[in-house]
Amino acid sequence: MFLKPQNILNELRNNKIITPSMKGADFGCGSGYFTALLANEVGQNGLIYAIDIQEDVLKEAQEFLKNLNINNVRFILADLEENSQLESETLDFVFISQLLFQVENVERIFFEAKRVLKKNGYLIIVEPLRDNYLFREYKVLSENNIESYLNENGFKIILMKKFSGYFLSVSQK
Repeated sequence: MFLKPQNILNELRNNKIITPSMKGADFGCGSGYFTALLANEVGQNGLIYAIDIQEDVLKEAQEFLKNLNINNVRFILADLEENSQLESETLDFVFISQLLFQVENVERIFFEAKRVLKKNGYLIIVEPLRDNYLFREYKVLSENNIESYLNENGFKIILMKKFSGYFLSVSQK
């Protein structure tokens, strides 16, 4: 029932979803664990925007990545339900992990992701499965809910895969 981030990254790498020199965003980056993995995947010629609404959490992520000598990340304090502060159609991918069950307006997150993605850019979502007991007190979206949001926002689903307690969805703008 525990997320294994390296398995997710391996899947994305093997399917050439994330490649060197890409520009992406980690929506709701939290303490920066996935941010670090994404930054390593895109390499020094790539760039990751780490975005979170909580200033203290964003500072933790900055410190974490600084300690790892990762310097291809830009940090943004923003409410993703309002605006990410990123320019339209500039990103190769948007990565969302364990965020959607925490927000009030899921539609706004999808809208913002679509706005900042380039044509054919990837929306990568990692969310807990509804039967994941670690999230039993939260309003976790089902895979069908996510699929509906993707379809309603004009995304083409290219990969859906279950991992222990979580699922990965990759779609294209």
